Amino acid sequence: MKPARIFVYLLWLNLIFVSISEANEIIVPLKDIAFQNPMLRSIEAEYNIKAPIPNRFIVKDMTLHIEIEKSPALVKERSHFSVFWNNKLAYQSVYNPLVDIVTADIKLPTNNLEPFNDLKIRSIHHYCLNCCEFEGSPELWSKVDLENSYIKIIYDEKPILQDTLLIRDYVLDMKNFNPVKIGMITEDTTDKYLELASKLSGYIGSFIRYRRIFISYHKELPSDRDVFIIGTKSFIKNFLNLQNENFPDIYIIPNPNDITKAVVLISGNSLDQLEKNVNNFIKVKNELFTGRFYQIYQGKNPEIEKFESNNLIPLGKKVYFYDLGYDDIKVSGLFPPPAEIEFSIPVGIFVQGKKKILFHFAYNYGAGAREDSVINIYLNDKYVTSLKMDKKYGVVLKEEDIKIPAYLLVPGKNKLKIEYAMMPPGGGFCISPNFYTLRGTIFSQRSYIQIPKLPFWFEMPYLEFFVSDAFPYSINPDLKETAIYLSEKDSNNITSLLTLSAYMGTKVLTPFLGLTVTSDVSKLKNKDIIALGKNLPLEFYKNSNLKISDANIDLKYPVLKLVKESLKSKIYGNEEKENNLAKLAYQNALTNQVFYIMAQSPYNNDRTITIITSENIQNLPNAVYSLFLPKYAGTIKGDITIWDFYINQYFSDKINPTYFIGHMPFFEKLLYEFGYSPTKFILGFLAVVVILSLIIKKLLDIREKRRLEGEI
Repeated sequence: MKPARIFVYLLWLNLIFVSISEANEIIVPLKDIAFQNPMLRSIEAEYNIKAPIPNRFIVKDMTLHIEIEKSPALVKERSHFSVFWNNKLAYQSVYNPLVDIVTADIKLPTNNLEPFNDLKIRSIHHYCLNCCEFEGSPELWSKVDLENSYIKIIYDEKPILQDTLLIRDYVLDMKNFNPVKIGMITEDTTDKYLELASKLSGYIGSFIRYRRIFISYHKELPSDRDVFIIGTKSFIKNFLNLQNENFPDIYIIPNPNDITKAVVLISGNSLDQLEKNVNNFIKVKNELFTGRFYQIYQGKNPEIEKFESNNLIPLGKKVYFYDLGYDDIKVSGLFPPPAEIEFSIPVGIFVQGKKKILFHFAYNYGAGAREDSVINIYLNDKYVTSLKMDKKYGVVLKEEDIKIPAYLLVPGKNKLKIEYAMMPPGGGFCISPNFYTLRGTIFSQRSYIQIPKLPFWFEMPYLEFFVSDAFPYSINPDLKETAIYLSEKDSNNITSLLTLSAYMGTKVLTPFLGLTVTSDVSKLKNKDIIALGKNLPLEFYKNSNLKISDANIDLKYPVLKLVKESLKSKIYGNEEKENNLAKLAYQNALTNQVFYIMAQSPYNNDRTITIITSENIQNLPNAVYSLFLPKYAGTIKGDITIWDFYINQYFSDKINPTYFIGHMPFFEKLLYEFGYSPTKFILGFLAVVVILSLIIKKLLDIREKRRLEGEI
């Protein structure tokens, strides 16, 4: 073996040894991997969590910190909780009656870990020693605090190998924990390169999902995160000093500064070829990325219609639970947790009150349920109906058609909840029932929902729908009618662009093949617009009552005096109050604020513009990333939201004029106008009365004329 090659191997082994010797630590709150706060009720109850382990982790140690709030009525001698890890007992402890919140630090086994591990918390409740207990007593409860419970993982990372499979399994692993940090480098900052980077960021968001993603823009290669590089082969070769002149269009290499981090190369011999390769990369199925070398010769553009994103259910068609990703749901026990079926409908549809949702429910229940047991149905936590369990010996399969009023739907995500309320058969207060007979199943391949076809017509502007569903830009899921405008092309603004694209990708779940990124105002005429930056054109504020320029804020119409004073108090503070909400560092200067503004497009009445702007552009990336954080995202609503990052508070208001997007049938729109506006209703009623009066008068005049002429 040549001495040079031996030296390379020794250097490689040394890097591996160094990376393994320096263990990393991450704390994962249970709220990030669980989806609801569990209330454990009855004598015995349990809660299950699927705990993921990223593929690149070599786990050395795991500790579960758990906090459980419990009923003060529980007795120590008979009440306890247990923790199971992959069906093996990891910890057990009695409940102390003098402590309302129980805490424990539990070592979890690290051998034979799986991609998704079963964490089970089982709680046993008793309120007396030698007495008859009512199994459904309200005193028998405990609750796992997901907010303050967490898993601490100490781990090493595996070195990156030159295999494109790792793009999916390592770099874009959906099991990675929050926050997922990714770097992006482009050959230059022209509109076309930033458009390709934005499309790729949207794809990353749509692929990873369910995670908070921060994509930062770099000019030099960072060592603390995975990096995507978009550029021609000559640029990449010079940038990374690659010796291989014939590397493929899609390629993965270890980061020269840290071999546990990946550098993903997407390249081409020309800009046109590079654009094709980026588009092909985001639309080719993930399973095809295998092997060290990978070349895409041709990819077909999918035909995507309005509201055809992967997260929306089609209207007017049967959608089975199985197609929504749910397997058969099994329930058991006295207080089983409700089955929650989530589905999303387009934000921009007009829900008509007389329409009905068809819920076809296929289910069964066992012989142990008393005949007054029921199954409660809720839509968006509003009670709909109950189905009685009236068969003494249970049923093998039963199917019901339930019609639910469509007005219970909400824009975007909806939740259908099925709650089994099973009671054991009687037999005396001191006779313990057999809880294991209380069972049931919801059959996912036979249960479905069917939403009626509804018109697309919606009042705007509403920032909360942009936050929740990327609306109205998600009307066309491939964003073919959307343009993102950048006023500056510094690293902060480009980072904002990439992180925002990733966020929208998590909401739309569809490749952004039609997106336009530009700094040219002339390309915005027939587009929905998202504007990022500092010095935005004043014409963007044409249909907004708020105008920001030169570190000043102006309200357009003096008639809005009350709103003006309210908004000023939020921005400038009130000298008469002790707690100034967002007082500026100096008069009429906007150095501490980020503004989120939504209004009608200045170029097209059917389009929308969303502005995210600040005089301090360094805070725009954090302002965009806050969309991922429910604590802050829930406060971004109305059409004006101000984030004062100096005191970290959000203030929202609604001051811009409303407008409608979409097209509603004429008579339905007429009924809507009359039904929601008393003034229009009165004017319409008077107009109808006048018209009918004129018609009747005309008919009477004709009759009188005929009578005088002797015809009658």
